[in-house]
Amino acid sequence: MSRYDHTRPAPAFTISAVTVPDTIDAPDAADFIGLAAVRSAVIAELRGDTSPLPAPEIAAAELLPNWKDESIGSRGFVAHVDGRVVGRGTLVLPAGASECWAAVAVLPGYRGDGIGAAIYARLEQLAVDAGRRTIQNQTDYAAGIGGDSLPAPTGFGSMPLDLASTRFLLRFGFTLEQIGRLSSLALPMEADVMASCLREALAASAGYRTVTWQGRTPDAWVDALALMRTRMSTDTPNAGIEQSEDVWTAERVRSVDDHWEASPRTIITTIVVDAETGEPAGYTELDVPAEPDRPVEQMDTLVLAGHRGRRLGMLLKLTNLRELGDRFPASRSVETMNAEDNRHMLDVNEAVGFRPLAYSARWKKTIG
Repeated sequence: MSRYDHTRPAPAFTISAVTVPDTIDAPDAADFIGLAAVRSAVIAELRGDTSPLPAPEIAAAELLPNWKDESIGSRGFVAHVDGRVVGRGTLVLPAGASECWAAVAVLPGYRGDGIGAAIYARLEQLAVDAGRRTIQNQTDYAAGIGGDSLPAPTGFGSMPLDLASTRFLLRFGFTLEQIGRLSSLALPMEADVMASCLREALAASAGYRTVTWQGRTPDAWVDALALMRTRMSTDTPNAGIEQSEDVWTAERVRSVDDHWEASPRTIITTIVVDAETGEPAGYTELDVPAEPDRPVEQMDTLVLAGHRGRRLGMLLKLTNLRELGDRFPASRSVETMNAEDNRHMLDVNEAVGFRPLAYSARWKKTIG
């Protein structure tokens, strides 16, 4: 991250709340598009990603479905300088939770002038007003950064101390709780790796079958997906991060399906089912951008507790990756994020061929 230039005069800036537009073409969508553009640029910078950024309108269209999910409770602010959006702040206020998630980003060239601090003050006050007791944050950084570091209390991974994001969060009273790893898989997968891993997974998972779909959830699996998404919120390693149960219902699954149908991205879902009982045992999702040179995002992967130890996680991932290759053969890579202390899932990813690309730090602050 670039150092600040204190020789220039600090620019005048304003901060305003973001309106969530009905569509990206709506007259009130400009600030939301600016928010999405700042988010894309700063995440790429922090991760050391030099690939082309999505167009601001595309980035905004991809964000919009989550902002329309009222259960997530997204709120946002943007900072303007001379009419340009140069900073963004977002707060996620999950329904029924005591915690919330904040994010602050300011474009290079506008840092060190109090914009980030002013945005964060708005976010924390909004969290306090909403009755939240904990505010949490996730920051990214590129692999290979040296120097002094702050170790995670889990004993897995550390955060470079000299990063501006580290100094910012420590300044505002956050504590480091967990390190995550962003890994990348080049596509297409090596055929012999796919074949051998899938063969082993199928041998270990006798008595189970997979079901895959693209886009909207089939009626037969709406309730099963609601159950598994609820379990996803509490059954993965979170270290000291607070994570209230995020309850999914059939109605919420359908509402999110509706929102995603307007998105330029496509979701591929694979579930694994007990062949005898028909009960769901796990699921995984891939989020595919329209442009094949941008990475596919590996989203949730979960095997329910009573079905673990049968290599179902490997079966799920490989089945979905095979479907991705069949449906979107031009896709070039897949990226996934896992906690450094989630050794089981890292073992699965490494066996498939994922390699470390960047890292993320998860932070927490008590505010009430």
